[in-house]
Amino acid sequence: MVLYLKNIGFQILDQNYLKKLGEIDIVAQKSHKIYFIEVKSSVLQNFNGFIDTNGAESWKISVSSGLDHVSHETDDAIFNPVWNMTNKKKSSFSKIIKIYLADKYGEDIPEFQIDLMSVLLDFYKKIAYISRIENILLERG
Repeated sequence: MVLYLKNIGFQILDQNYLKKLGEIDIVAQKSHKIYFIEVKSSVLQNFNGFIDTNGAESWKISVSSGLDHVSHETDDAIFNPVWNMTNKKKSSFSKIIKIYLADKYGEDIPEFQIDLMSVLLDFYKKIAYISRIENILLERG
C-alpha cells in the first residue's frame, strides 16, 4: 500500500503509529495536507490454500475510486473489507489521530483529512483490488 501511495505522489511520514488507544496504519503528506489512512483488507472467502509471498511483484493492482469495485462477489458470498471499519474502530481511530496531532504538531495543527483504503486480495488471480475512500467521517459532533 505504501508503494502505491508513493507512486501517486504521497510522502509517507509514519507507518504503524502505535499508542495505547490504537494504531494509525499510514500517515502521509501530499502538498501541504496530512492524510491519516486506515487500511482494511481481506482475502477472498473461497481461498483455502497457502499464501505465497514469493513473487509479490508479479501481482496486478486494480484501483477504483470509491466503493464501486471494492466488494467482490465469490461463489461463497459478497464481502467488502470496508465493513471492518466498525464504530469502535472509528472511535479509537479518532482518538489516536488527536494524540498524533498533539504529539507531532502541538497547537499548530495542519490541514488534514482521513481516508480509508480497502484492499481485497485474490490469491488465485494474483490481483489486489484497491479502493480509496476520501474524507471519511469518524464521529458525530
